[in-house]
Amino acid sequence: MRIIGLTGGIGSGKTTVAREFEKLGIPLYIADDRSKELLSCDNEVKKAVKNLLGPDSYITEGDREVANRPFIASKVFNDKSLLEGLNAILHPAVRLDFKQFCKTQSNAPFIIYEAAILFESGGYLNCDEVILVTAPIEERIKRVMARDGVKREEVIARMNHQWDEIKKLQGSNFVIINDNLESIPCKVNNVYQFLLIND
Repeated sequence: MRIIGLTGGIGSGKTTVAREFEKLGIPLYIADDRSKELLSCDNEVKKAVKNLLGPDSYITEGDREVANRPFIASKVFNDKSLLEGLNAILHPAVRLDFKQFCKTQSNAPFIIYEAAILFESGGYLNCDEVILVTAPIEERIKRVMARDGVKREEVIARMNHQWDEIKKLQGSNFVIINDNLESIPCKVNNVYQFLLIND
């Protein structure tokens, strides 16, 4: 199965681009969404996270035990060793989950694997090609401030946890510049057609 990685910095619009591929009938795996689900649903992940961060990592909602994401974020955001520990739990779980997903998609020409930290996590090594979504920095900051209701400084702090654009460009096969939402379907279709022709 041909795997096309899709990534971009925070606020670049990578999920918007990914959804356009999905509209074209391409299976889409959004690693960040699945990671959040595994954090709350996978018993082995839950046990490992509790061992790493303590019992306050989970709260009860109704009859379910779910991740206490604000608590987890507060613990790992400024502690590199805890963040690395959490990633060491989640990344292998996501890889295993993705393998299971791929087994159900055998008729597709390729799969889009969307991940915010595709390069930082080493996930790009499992991809045949990589698409990078970029956007002007000020536009990205505005988008995230509006989407997440956070201050400019918080957005910049998050950006500083990701690789810079130049480094990502060097490892990418395609670049989609998301500076105009109306142009995204056409840009995605161009990459889609190229990938089909060069299968």
